Amino acid sequence: MRKSLVLLTAVCGISMAAVARGDHAQGTPRPLAAPDTLDPVARLQARIASGAVRLPFDSAFGYLPALLQALDIPVSSQTLVFSRTSLQTDRIAPWTPRALYFNDDVYIGYVHDSPFLEIGAVHPTKGAVFYTVPQTRDAPPVAERETMKCLMCHQSRAATGGVPGFMVLSSITDRHGYPITGAHEGSTTDATPLRQRAGGWYVTGDVGRNGHAGNRYSAKLNHEVPDKAALRTRFVADSTQAPRTLEALFDTTLYLSGQSDVVALMVLTHQATVHNRITAVHEAARASAMTALSTGGSADTVTPPLRMAVSQLVRALLFIDEAPLVAPVRGSTRFTTAFAARGPADRQGRSLRTFDLERRLFRYPLSFLVYSDAFDAIAPTAKRLVYARLAAVLDDRDDEFRIAEADRVALRAILAATKPDFPAASPR
Repeated sequence: MRKSLVLLTAVCGISMAAVARGDHAQGTPRPLAAPDTLDPVARLQARIASGAVRLPFDSAFGYLPALLQALDIPVSSQTLVFSRTSLQTDRIAPWTPRALYFNDDVYIGYVHDSPFLEIGAVHPTKGAVFYTVPQTRDAPPVAERETMKCLMCHQSRAATGGVPGFMVLSSITDRHGYPITGAHEGSTTDATPLRQRAGGWYVTGDVGRNGHAGNRYSAKLNHEVPDKAALRTRFVADSTQAPRTLEALFDTTLYLSGQSDVVALMVLTHQATVHNRITAVHEAARASAMTALSTGGSADTVTPPLRMAVSQLVRALLFIDEAPLVAPVRGSTRFTTAFAARGPADRQGRSLRTFDLERRLFRYPLSFLVYSDAFDAIAPTAKRLVYARLAAVLDDRDDEFRIAEADRVALRAILAATKPDFPAASPR
């Protein structure tokens, strides 16, 4: 199933069946596993069930504000996608985009006047898991697990590498928000130049000469476009600036913010890829262990698929394929400040969350997701491979991946101060 523009870096809205209001009214929390084996949404559900947390219902936005607060997701992370690339196509359009909010391991999708919220979370070892929460005052905020409906799209080889994961896609849409297939669609990663990103999204901020494909759509419908390649060429060539506000494009009072910060969208793009690569390592490690068990081999057996998964993860962690910025980028909200403040940092204040936004996304080319629960939960054999590869790059003795000496020195110091389990973290 081809979907074109949803982030859904989490939100199952990308392929989620509509949930009737009554479906959740009698829902009760299921028994949960130990807290350290749960994703953040399941942990929150356990706290709600115990009475430790209560989610108030907002008359305008339902449980959205309370969930954002409970899961520590900033409103400034809001991005807006108007492509009709969800099973909620009847509610999503250029005049009523879907709002997406995220932190390091949870994504929430909000659609105006929808009976449910869409949530995607990163399980420490299983990858993406999806939920819905009813948006009605008379239903308890019970997160109901979604499985096959979401995974039809969120576990595809083309979009997520075949693992339960997330995707940020870009597509040119018609005036009603329906993707014009063949015109401009596909997964967006760090390697995608900014001018080719954000088709079907709204974007705010200053992108300078970088341009982007957002904030516009074709005046023609899909069947009225005779030359899809020419349309794609025009969209890329006419890459636009990101406005400061979106009031002229739709009713922004229907959302918590009138912004769709370009920097938040860039971070979202990066972490969706890395989440999927981490999950791929988990799956390859499990398969490698099963191979060893079935053949009587060592528990430390490293199969070619595991080695390949580790290599692809390290490539993503180090931004090896990142497309350079051709001009400075500036966000339109407090997202950059709030994100950078989450740390951790070394004594000099250097952090993997420090933005560059002049030549590239981050000042130091190593993903902040090395601090995530999913990364920390990588099986020991696979973790040793990841760390060995990273250490080789930082020592400038890797045959494939190379980064600048100044970056290598800084990264060693940052890791030494903030990632003590990294065996080669001490500066040399």
